[in-house]
Amino acid sequence: MLKRIVLSGYYGFGNIGDEAVMEGVRATLNEAGVDAGITVLSADPERTMREHPGVESVHRYKLAPVIRAIMQADLVISGGGSLFQDATSARSTYYYLFVLRLAQVLRRRTMAYAQGVGPLNREKVRVAVAKTLNRTDVISVRDEGSKALLESIGVKREVVVAADPSFVVEPDLKKADTIITQAGLGGQKIIGVSLRPWHGCEEWLRDAALITAEACDELGVRAAFIPMQVAEDSAIGNGTGVPILRHGGDVRTAKGLIARCELVVGMRLHSLIFAAGAGIPFVPVIYDPKVSSFAAAVDMGQGVEAGSSKPDELKRHIVKAWEERASSKSKLISRTVELRDQALVPGKLAGKLLY
Repeated sequence: MLKRIVLSGYYGFGNIGDEAVMEGVRATLNEAGVDAGITVLSADPERTMREHPGVESVHRYKLAPVIRAIMQADLVISGGGSLFQDATSARSTYYYLFVLRLAQVLRRRTMAYAQGVGPLNREKVRVAVAKTLNRTDVISVRDEGSKALLESIGVKREVVVAADPSFVVEPDLKKADTIITQAGLGGQKIIGVSLRPWHGCEEWLRDAALITAEACDELGVRAAFIPMQVAEDSAIGNGTGVPILRHGGDVRTAKGLIARCELVVGMRLHSLIFAAGAGIPFVPVIYDPKVSSFAAAVDMGQGVEAGSSKPDELKRHIVKAWEERASSKSKLISRTVELRDQALVPGKLAGKLLY
């Protein structure tokens, strides 16, 4: 009999990183031999079903359909992504905890799937996360820092360290090449730029975009924006003269675009994960601990702090990364083979829960 899984995460909001996580969860489950129908709790169910053929979807904020989906499920998965954090607000964390607790009350098996946890600054949030996860059947996280944080707030269950599921998603290089050619960049060396809006950093971000373009001119290469949240991120590139590679929100195409770069200057976590997975060196622009944590995990240096580092510092990092890209590439390829293997672990754990 076909098993059924409910998938809860930041889905349907048009964020390439989270949509890649969903694709990765499906791929890792499939790799583990899990034959299951998947229902995604999404902010835009129609879009989710259109962009991810084969899944069903219900609106994440419509309680009756959510309850029905959970009642029909054999397993409720929370993740992946950075769901348990209160950097800006605790509301989203409480939502994801609610879904897990609802599933537990309805006596369904539950799993945290390759979660990136933190920061958790509020005591009430820390207590709520620990309480819910101590009732969760399987907990897996995507990095050692997340494991350490969960243990420090009182999570007693075993926490398994895996890697981000998006590592297993294959890029669409053919579509990427078409977009690059249409942008007038065919046959040229490209430094990809993936910046995101962040409060208090508007002027700094515009300066960062311009200084990156200036560094590219001096290096004899081309800069190109690769937005990860299309509408928001593209606005940073408007008016800079730097081409924007528009992928229409397609995960595999976005991953292919990054794979065709020589170097990436990235603020969005998944721009860096995509780069690392393709063996592409990167300069991390840090706005959240998850970015510095990942950069450290693949030995890509400390990067620059969004909003506080001087533009010249970013330029120095770009030039240095460019000069060292050959040695960095071989190092990345070796490390990401391990991370891809680790990304498969949660799928195997889910399989043990289901069969």
